[in-house]
Amino acid sequence: MQQEYFGLYLKNVKKVSEATIDHYFRSLRKITAILRDMGYPQIESLYDIDSYSQLLEIKQALTENPIFVTLNDKGHRMYSSGFVSYMEFAEGKDFLIHPSSLSLIDCPCPVKQPTIAKQTVLQSRDRIMVRQVFQASDYHCEIDGGHQTFISQSLHRQYVEGHHLIPLAVQNEIDTSLDVYANILALCPTCHRFLHFGLKDEKKKVLEHIFECRQDRLNDSGIKLGRKEFLELVEPSRAYAG
Repeated sequence: MQQEYFGLYLKNVKKVSEATIDHYFRSLRKITAILRDMGYPQIESLYDIDSYSQLLEIKQALTENPIFVTLNDKGHRMYSSGFVSYMEFAEGKDFLIHPSSLSLIDCPCPVKQPTIAKQTVLQSRDRIMVRQVFQASDYHCEIDGGHQTFISQSLHRQYVEGHHLIPLAVQNEIDTSLDVYANILALCPTCHRFLHFGLKDEKKKVLEHIFECRQDRLNDSGIKLGRKEFLELVEPSRAYAG
């Protein structure tokens, strides 16, 4: 999934050539093979790494590994250039250049098996995808950008939280993955709690507005729903009428 997103980021956000994209892909495949020899046998692909802190750990390990350093020098730094570009993608670099940068890389993604999720809350702020959504929102609440919180100790940016708009718990109702950019919101703590615990009628108005803003992006991500279907999935035990 991340490989497809990375390719679209390079093509549509960074505006690099197909040849350069292929070059970066080949570099990252070679780095994956090197990592296995370095004692990371669990890593089948760099694209499977979901943790930003683990990606930083790997970056440090590569810079200290003589085999990688020698290979990179002989290859005129082709391997490090591919990895640096992927790190920039993971960090959301240039996401703010275009007002809707994530919409440029929306695409349908297969469901990871098994999918285990019981909440719409994204517990880990270390997730690469969540950090990218935060960066694209410029760390503002996507329900009300005027909401102010506080500066986060870990990120030194305004504190926001990640929220799956359509719960992962209803993944079996959708053929493509719900764990995609279009289905993740950056929210202030108040709006986040509101979507979980607010009054049904008040939430309906907000959810309808969010759906109107996100419907095209959800469609581009393979999540094709009408308003009523969306509302029923968001709160299946308390389906909305009308």
